[in-house]
Amino acid sequence: METHPSKSKLRMQTRVLQNTAASLGGRGISIVLSAGASILLTRYLGSERLGQFGAIYAYLGLFTWITTLGIEPVLVREISKERGSASSLLHTAILLTSLLSIGALLATILVAPWAGFSDHLRTLLIFAGLEFILIPFRLPAIIFQVDLRQWYPATINVVRQGVWFGIVIILWLAGASLVYVIVGRLLAAAVESSLTWAYSRQFLSAEKRFLRERSGKILLHSIPIAFTSLLSMVYLRIDQVMLHKMASDFVLGQYVASVRVSELFEFLPAALILSMAPVLSVSVDEPHLFRDYTDKLFRYFMIMASGICVFISAGSGLIVRVLYGKQFLPAGPLLAVLIWSEIAVFFATVVYNVLIAKNQQWLLPIPTLVGAAINIALNLVLIPKYDAAGAAWATLISYTVAWTAVLCFFKETRAVIWQGLRFALPLTGLALFAVGCSALIPAQSIVRILVASGVFGLSIWLTNFIESSDLTDAYMIARQSFRGN
Repeated sequence: METHPSKSKLRMQTRVLQNTAASLGGRGISIVLSAGASILLTRYLGSERLGQFGAIYAYLGLFTWITTLGIEPVLVREISKERGSASSLLHTAILLTSLLSIGALLATILVAPWAGFSDHLRTLLIFAGLEFILIPFRLPAIIFQVDLRQWYPATINVVRQGVWFGIVIILWLAGASLVYVIVGRLLAAAVESSLTWAYSRQFLSAEKRFLRERSGKILLHSIPIAFTSLLSMVYLRIDQVMLHKMASDFVLGQYVASVRVSELFEFLPAALILSMAPVLSVSVDEPHLFRDYTDKLFRYFMIMASGICVFISAGSGLIVRVLYGKQFLPAGPLLAVLIWSEIAVFFATVVYNVLIAKNQQWLLPIPTLVGAAINIALNLVLIPKYDAAGAAWATLISYTVAWTAVLCFFKETRAVIWQGLRFALPLTGLALFAVGCSALIPAQSIVRILVASGVFGLSIWLTNFIESSDLTDAYMIARQSFRGN
């Protein structure tokens, strides 16, 4: 019997919802564990040692792109279309990334002295860089994404964060030095890699071969993504490297504390898009369906991003004081600025996956190149004058311009950017209005957070950004899920 299109679509929505729920649930538990470890680690290390810790991993982030050359999204697309070739495609990718990871580790060691890492810090950097070797063993997790089995990576991530949290508690009780913190993080990464490798085997065929001709094409398609990853890490992490060089590790420590809070929420777009990336790749040949998916992604992502900005910006001082104590009070104003860059992060997540689904990844380096250039230029000007506050504003401006303005100048991407801005601009305006209303309350208190959140929630309801059809769809999908159909 032929399946009715509406029922087929509902089943797809149900499967996506189930996987998204599993991913969000796992990420939610992981974020609690990660936040606990981050808070304890920040209090334990103090501003200066936290600055050194942040500088090491920010520097390593500039080389992470070499380890895979951005091959993961291309593999998701190819395996989604050719599930039977998954074992050989992954085998090919693992061999390639193993060589690339060793090269990335050597590059970090060679360049380290020019980035201000010498003597003791260089030794710590080498230990931290060993995590690159584990990256190829996590690559088979792609099969969970393609098969919509997100509960596997969600559970594995929970285990990793649990191990890391336990390690941090032991190190704190022992009063261990920074080197043990880095070795502990490496151990947690090894646990994650081992579990991913073990559980992914059951969904892959034992028969596999190296696809020599295909490997060249995969790498060719990955190069724009790799270049994009490099530029992304430049404007994601170069501020911390520059603060390490141009200011002090104490100032950097305050900045890292604010970054750790703002980045806690970036698991949301990553978790949501994991289930939708294969769906976008398959539906790209159906323009109306593809546009419908993209429209909903932009609307939901912008509502979430704006809501997070309202909550954190209104209560930044209180949040920092509660999490880290009085020694990190200067991080409060930094967090109030940095959190608004999450709107661009959520926006970019949708654009990034839409372009890959449409095989337009060659355009991805353009916004990241412009964003990296703006970030470096602004940091050079603002850090000497304003220290960490200058870096925070440089981050916010560069993120926003890179992903909401640059691609408007290209006909291939103009439509999707305007599609996203239809939601991003008014929702950001409503969020700023809500925070402005809360600023009338004199003290940094829970009341300010509640007022801002209430005003924003009421605003998006009155302006119909939350539609009644959303509630109806959610009810139908939930009912379908409970029935098991």
